[in-house]
Amino acid sequence: MVDAREAAFASVAQLGEWLRCGQTTAVELTTLFLERLETVGRELNAVVTLTPERALAEAAQADIELADGRDRGPLHGIPYGAKDLLAVTGYPTTWGAAPLRDQQFLADASVISLMREAGAVLTAKLAMVELAGGFGYDQPNAALTGPGLNAWDKGRWAGGSSSGSGSAVAAGCVPLAVGTETWGSIHVPAAFNGITGFRPTFGLVSRKGAM
Repeated sequence: MVDAREAAFASVAQLGEWLRCGQTTAVELTTLFLERLETVGRELNAVVTLTPERALAEAAQADIELADGRDRGPLHGIPYGAKDLLAVTGYPTTWGAAPLRDQQFLADASVISLMREAGAVLTAKLAMVELAGGFGYDQPNAALTGPGLNAWDKGRWAGGSSSGSGSAVAAGCVPLAVGTETWGSIHVPAAFNGITGFRPTFGLVSRKGAM
């Protein structure tokens, strides 16, 4: 296993290299990031729901496939988190709102399915401003888990609406995360937390299963 601190802040490309040369496994990486999400991630109010059962099963499958020479691409075996407005079967999808804390859907969102097909490992549903800021941003604490805290200064906001996605990546809780953006919801938390956020061309990624 590579050094845990080094792995927590390594790039996706570096993690992929370590996976393919046998310096680590998807299960080891997934266990590391689940632990960081449970500790550091929760301290930042970045985590709504951990998905350890699914994560460890997906990681084990990724290890088997890589050992058999089946490589799905750069995300194969890489843990990630998803903003909690993306439906995931078997777990709540709260949209960041307390009245919807138990809401569940019968199918994964399209982007979650695509990530799974690419071999990525879902470790957590990440916090967001309730209803993706549908009521505005006058109250940063308007989120099921409380105000998203900045990865570098807990006295500052993580930005929104993809608050948990931004702070979790910056704090080394996941190597990458999926957010969504209508008007700044990826760019703002990425900027506030000092990471790179990418907003795909509108219509390029299906919104099926997203709030």
